Amino acid sequence: MVHDGQSGPYGLGEFREALSVAFKAALGSPVAAFWVVAVFLAFWLFTDTHFPRYRFVAGTVHGLAHLLAVFLIGWGATRLAVALGFPFGETYQLLLSGAFILIAGWFIGSFVMGIYLLVSINVFGRHSNEAFSSLAIEDWKNFLRMKIDAQGNLTLYPVGIHRVPRKWKARDGGVGSEMVAADPKATGPELIESPVLIRK
Repeated sequence: MVHDGQSGPYGLGEFREALSVAFKAALGSPVAAFWVVAVFLAFWLFTDTHFPRYRFVAGTVHGLAHLLAVFLIGWGATRLAVALGFPFGETYQLLLSGAFILIAGWFIGSFVMGIYLLVSINVFGRHSNEAFSSLAIEDWKNFLRMKIDAQGNLTLYPVGIHRVPRKWKARDGGVGSEMVAADPKATGPELIESPVLIRK
């Protein structure tokens, strides 16, 4: 272990030692231990399942992936700042490392979450809402139209739109909404399933 105040406590070849020290520091600090537990609790609750075993395994793996990313980003940020000539532990080194952690954490944290959702939906059939919403697909919208007849029966009409309009224009006379579609590629609403009748 090298600690001369310039190069930092651990070199790039001392991964195990650095990880061990970080792990012991997390266990020895009440604040750090709280955040570690909070991270795992958040990912256990986030896991889309009704099976406790699946929730524990998937949530734990997901949480470990993020914690490992936090460790690698923090370690890499420290090494980068030191390599640029800022003495280890001094104010400018800490500020530069913090800025790098913020930027890298944004990208890598999003990447880890994306991989989790990709595996969840394609392998285990979970998190369909989160996976599809993150794609921000404009099209393939759907909704329910409900009708109650004179006898009190309820009919549900599942309506879908394959491609939503990208352009709109003001209605030129007639009755209806103020704006109408001006996109020739847009498709109109259609039934995506047969109507469902729920009798009184």
